[in-house]
Amino acid sequence: MVQACIRISVPPEKFKEVLQTFKALLDPIRREPGCLSCNCYLDAEADNSICFIEEWQGSDELNAHLRSVHFGVLAGAMKLFIKEPEIRFHTIASTAGAGAIKAARAR
Repeated sequence: MVQACIRISVPPEKFKEVLQTFKALLDPIRREPGCLSCNCYLDAEADNSICFIEEWQGSDELNAHLRSVHFGVLAGAMKLFIKEPEIRFHTIASTAGAGAIKAARAR
């Protein structure tokens, strides 16, 4: 699995427009082949900041998405940001649920 994290700061006067654009992209991106999840979050510690997180089955699916019309819209919106967005790609080898917490705390 590959996770894409985009954290952005938006000028206050453009925040509503960018947030609406991102919200409109959620469902179309979720329908792309290989998309496991796609969510948009507001940063509780920074005004006018948004975190856009996508999870993909693998790098092939992520790369196809990066060439998609939907990502093109996202990239176009990035031109409105105050500063360069922070973009990170994480390769995840495994995941665990609440059982991992229980096991760690039992030691």
